[in-house]
Amino acid sequence: MKNVLLTGLFFFLALAAIPAQTADEIIAKHIEATGGKAWEAVNSMKTEAKITAQAAPGMEIPMTMTVVKNKAARIDVTVMGMTQSSGIKGDQGWANNPFMGKAEAEPLTADQVKELKYMTDLSGSLYNYNEKGYTVEYVGKEDVDGTEAHKIKVAFNADKTEYKLIDPETWYEIKTISVAKVDGQETQSESSFSNFKKVGELVIPHTIEQNNPMMGTSVVTITNVLLNPEIDEKIFDMPAK
Repeated sequence: MKNVLLTGLFFFLALAAIPAQTADEIIAKHIEATGGKAWEAVNSMKTEAKITAQAAPGMEIPMTMTVVKNKAARIDVTVMGMTQSSGIKGDQGWANNPFMGKAEAEPLTADQVKELKYMTDLSGSLYNYNEKGYTVEYVGKEDVDGTEAHKIKVAFNADKTEYKLIDPETWYEIKTISVAKVDGQETQSESSFSNFKKVGELVIPHTIEQNNPMMGTSVVTITNVLLNPEIDEKIFDMPAK
């Protein structure tokens, strides 16, 4: 009887351990498929793209995003001769919005800076997630446009959670659902990824469809990606008035 009970206990514990093991296996395959350790050599990235948005039909909006790994980021979007910019450097951030009559840059809140800082993680939240202090959990499968994708829950902290949907054939991330609380307000957004292309040793999606309840639907088409360009870090400083 004792042996039977021990066998049953070991079987139960083995079953309980499967989700965590499965999550790590899926993450390992995803990382390998998208570049593996080559991500560690990327210290800066400049991405140029065009945006089409539900809120601006018929327009093609140029965007530039410049990032220094784990340090700074800046996004510039130009429409009708006016440029909306936002940037962070360390624990400081700023933004202007000429479309709302705010041509001069203003400081971001601490929560806004914290949310934008995730952009500086060029390798993504799944890469070395333990070292970054995140926890992961395999939560089953979910249909993504006909693909039964593996769903991984990534808990950053009490205020931010992401769900990563991984294609079981390519092991690419094809969708992310992000839930975050910023300045006391919880928001949820979805991003779908396609048109994967090799950039150096990395595989990067070049089409990103974003769905945000506040901003509507938009499609980002990446036109150029530069790895490790030389960047004057003064561009991340808040512009003087």
